[in-house]
Amino acid sequence: MDTPMTNFQTVSLELHQEISQFLYREARMLDNELIRQWLTDVVDPQIRYQMVMTEERFRSDKGPAAAREVMAYDDDMMALELRVRHFETGLQSMMDPPQKICRLIANIEAYQGESEQEYRVFSYGHASRFRRLYERETLVYAREDVLRRSDDGALRLLSRRIALPERVVRSKNLLFFL
Repeated sequence: MDTPMTNFQTVSLELHQEISQFLYREARMLDNELIRQWLTDVVDPQIRYQMVMTEERFRSDKGPAAAREVMAYDDDMMALELRVRHFETGLQSMMDPPQKICRLIANIEAYQGESEQEYRVFSYGHASRFRRLYERETLVYAREDVLRRSDDGALRLLSRRIALPERVVRSKNLLFFL
């Protein structure tokens, strides 16, 4: 995620704290497999949830950056709802026995967004997944979120773009939310 860092207005310390707590609560909610609650309480109905991997090229290759991206997910609310319903069926073999995931969120930067009620948030994450006695996987990722304050005053996730630094994901699956 190479977002130019010009003309960004930082948010107040109080708002930064609120945004940080929002992200920490979201991570804990997902760690505890409260994905239905996450979808209803955290995610904005207008969500765009993306995960990309970028093909490695030499610096001398001046082709467009977008042409190097491989999209793992590009979901809207309907797609997220289908994924959550699929988890809820209990028929997902990789979810039984349950996996345990520990998410860490760090390097949170929060800026004023395009409108008064929107905020651009950059962060890094580390997710470790444990399943059965011998399965352990780790993902490190960068995130660019847009949060929007809803009419009830709560923050909601309007968009999330997750960038994985590895070109080939060695994880057995990506059946979880970051």
